[in-house]
Amino acid sequence: MQCTNTLTLNLPQYFGVNPTLVAKALQNLLNCPTQLNTVLGNSTVYPDNPTTRSLTLQQAAERMVRDFSAKGTWSHGTAYKNQSQLTQIISFLGTDRPVDSLNIADLTALQESLNYKKKNTQTLVSLDEIHLQPIELDELVCGETAHRYFNLFKRFINYCVKSKFIASLPLHEVTLPRQSAMQSSYKTLSPLELEGVFHSRVYTTEGTAKFRWTPFSYCFWLPLLAVFTGARPGELCQLYAGDIYRNADIPVMRITNEGPEQRLKTPFSGREIPIHPKLIEIGFLDFVAMRLKEGGRYRPLFPELPYDKKHGFARTASRWFSGQGANDHGYLPECGFYKGEGACLYSFRHTFVDMLRNKLGVQEMMIKKLVGHGTRHDTTINYGTGFSLAQRQEIIEQVNIDVDISHIAWENYQRLQQRKPHCHKEKRKALTLRTR
Repeated sequence: MQCTNTLTLNLPQYFGVNPTLVAKALQNLLNCPTQLNTVLGNSTVYPDNPTTRSLTLQQAAERMVRDFSAKGTWSHGTAYKNQSQLTQIISFLGTDRPVDSLNIADLTALQESLNYKKKNTQTLVSLDEIHLQPIELDELVCGETAHRYFNLFKRFINYCVKSKFIASLPLHEVTLPRQSAMQSSYKTLSPLELEGVFHSRVYTTEGTAKFRWTPFSYCFWLPLLAVFTGARPGELCQLYAGDIYRNADIPVMRITNEGPEQRLKTPFSGREIPIHPKLIEIGFLDFVAMRLKEGGRYRPLFPELPYDKKHGFARTASRWFSGQGANDHGYLPECGFYKGEGACLYSFRHTFVDMLRNKLGVQEMMIKKLVGHGTRHDTTINYGTGFSLAQRQEIIEQVNIDVDISHIAWENYQRLQQRKPHCHKEKRKALTLRTR
């Protein structure tokens, strides 16, 4: 015996849709409790699958992190960061909630909470607590951080849909406001600010002067390489001597994940960047030749940087430049910056992109190729071989930071290193491996 109910629906006299189609769509909706539950925005109806019914938000999140790590979608460091953020989101929504109880209201609640998320906290503010106490604007996370949390949760929902834990949700209905240029967490440096960097003690201390700081190689090269190549700090810190070579007689830097403990942030990050003439003039190729002589192609360019499984090689360099915690300002004061202004090693990459876009008027597709950004939505870039190495070299050679750096020379810096032998203390060893 089958139990049925009758639903009466009154339509307008001049309704523009065939009533039969409306009736069929309603019947399909009623036949799918999970989809009906999503539309109604409640969790009173569950699917018949007992495995899915017993899965909680926390269990689904753990599966996502495990799956993405195992498949290589996320590197170890990315998985560590995303798991922390996803844990905060799940705690906000309810760790023991059934995964199929997710609805559009959860997206809206997360959106509102992110507008009030404080910096340096591991929790999201509940909606009941948002208006209990005033919050200063400088205490809140930047727009970029809020978007990262929000997009991570959307990706979690898509994972749950693909894994058939829940029915599809209309994610396009809830969005965060677009980020303005002022919301970027990384500062773009002006020529005056770049002058402060390249006229600081690292680049102006005479070989005979008294000094107490340690002249590590990365302190000299990272700001220069970043501003003239646009590479990410993590990409530069993991370079091996063999990643610098000549291709068609053009000196290039190869960003790759083929060397020991090297990573790529995205599948688009692997690339060859022509070496800027200023870097050659300062002595970069001589520096690379020195490393090759010390240990061959797998000799790290910066062996004084330790490897961290979660953060790669860039953590020590980042802390040197930007400091660690509220009381450690790092190298920023030497460059004329205050902590909290957004200046960091990543700022040189943003400055490079800004120069290409505004000063040189370089087309966006060329910029993406040079800095390793994705092009999957740009159909024509996948035809042919893209921009030639010669074309990229022509653009790189036009980059001019409008700062006098004629005083900077690797040879002078080496004199400082000779007076501080402990600057050569290695945190990782060269490896002798077969060719790639």
